[in-house]
Amino acid sequence: MRALRARMRPAAWAVALAALVVAGCERSAARSGGASAPPAAQAEAAIEVQTARVQRGTVPAVVSAPASLLARRESHIGTEVAGPIQQVFVAEGDRVEGGAPLFQIDPVPYEMALRAAQAGYDVAAAERRQIASDLQRAQTLRRQDVVSAQDLDRLTTQLAVAEARERQAEEAVGLARTNLERTTVRAPYAGSVARRLADEGTTALVQPQTIVIVLQETGELEAHAAIPESQLALVQVGDRAVLHVEGLPAPIEATVSAVSDTIDAETRTYLVRISVPNPNWTLKAGIFAPVEIHPHQRADALLVPVEAVRSEDGRTRVMVVRDGVAEAVPVEVGLSTETVVEVLRGLAEGDEVLIGRAARTIAPGMRVRAAGAPAPAA
Repeated sequence: MRALRARMRPAAWAVALAALVVAGCERSAARSGGASAPPAAQAEAAIEVQTARVQRGTVPAVVSAPASLLARRESHIGTEVAGPIQQVFVAEGDRVEGGAPLFQIDPVPYEMALRAAQAGYDVAAAERRQIASDLQRAQTLRRQDVVSAQDLDRLTTQLAVAEARERQAEEAVGLARTNLERTTVRAPYAGSVARRLADEGTTALVQPQTIVIVLQETGELEAHAAIPESQLALVQVGDRAVLHVEGLPAPIEATVSAVSDTIDAETRTYLVRISVPNPNWTLKAGIFAPVEIHPHQRADALLVPVEAVRSEDGRTRVMVVRDGVAEAVPVEVGLSTETVVEVLRGLAEGDEVLIGRAARTIAPGMRVRAAGAPAPAA
């Protein structure tokens, strides 16, 4: 070997050494099966995730909530004039028509006040007529230069004052007559007497007002239901509602009459009012009645699973798989149920969206593949 090295020139020796190194690498590769180090682009492995396809369908919405039946209106009725209560015409549980008398304040003082006001009006009217007659005569004498212009002006002023006093007296008569009418307190609408709080002999006061009767309008009731804010876009005015009242053989069909625009900060619910007919007074205000609201179902809607939708910083989005990469897509949602959400804008039928834990943890730009799909070739 030494002899061979001595006979070879330095350049030839370098070439021979390189050939030995290459041959050694080839033998090492052959022993390892021919595999080579992966390129940097293949170093990032795709994460296996759960996905679902955007599909078209009908939103199967039914909203269930506890509700209480309340009177459509409730009035605490007192008196607008003071005096002893002479008679109460109704008892608790009575049903009355609009305008029916409820109770009577002693009218005698108000009858006397009306007569006095009428007498004051008669005096004022007589004075006005007298001054008007005097003025008419003075105008005739003035043309004959018997009465001075100053006297004529004085009578004209006196007539204007007398006319004002007559109008004032007329208003006093009207007020006295109104007060007399107010001694009989009448029902403002047809309803049921919920409570009777005073009896004959009680002195009714105006300030603070003495409440005598509590009247409820029960010919039609209202069911008040608290709906979770997660179903904010679901319930609309006019939706069909079904109430289940214990003790009644069949549920009651009703209609949503109002939907509140305010969310309760403590319960995170909003109020829905439902008009409930009660023509036979079978239902009683204050009873509990679970309600099922059936919103107008929307057919041919784009639907995604609820778990695919994320709301952050006031924006709603879903994670869509495109070319093996997760992409955040803003969406506008409509109706929702416990399982699906209607997508109004942002997605198309057949789009693949992330669901499950991946929908909450995968960041935009990460490489992903659907669970069960084959891994990409090396």
